[in-house]
Amino acid sequence: MSTDRNTAHHTKKTQDPMRSSLHLASASAQRFTDQVTQAYDLMGERGEDLTRQGSQNLELAAQASAMLTRGAQDLSRECFSLMQERLQKNLDDLGALARCRSIPDFMTVQSNLMRDNLEQTFESTRRIAEVATRVANEASQTLTAQTKKAHRAA
Repeated sequence: MSTDRNTAHHTKKTQDPMRSSLHLASASAQRFTDQVTQAYDLMGERGEDLTRQGSQNLELAAQASAMLTRGAQDLSRECFSLMQERLQKNLDDLGALARCRSIPDFMTVQSNLMRDNLEQTFESTRRIAEVATRVANEASQTLTAQTKKAHRAA
């Protein structure tokens, strides 16, 4: 139960700075858009087109930032899950070593533990790679769709 709270606490600690950064980026983008709009108001219809295009580009950047934030959260959750699993496995392994009553028994357990740790490392790497690949694919598909939509609107 405490590891769930611990994970939630760490996830929240990760999310808060990301949300804050995203909010600051959004506010900066809005100020920039306002300034650009004022500058393009002087240029008439062409300014409106440029402002609309700039606004669409900023919207795409905001969506990309949101996707990256979600991706970072997914990766963070996966890493915390892997750390919890590793910690539990290490505690179990210490118990197995403590139960050894002879040197050959100890060597057998230690050899098994080393093999298991190597397998767990490969599995952890695979899981993190899967999450990263999924996040990248989702971001790519969404941005491609949004870019096509923006080009059709223009």
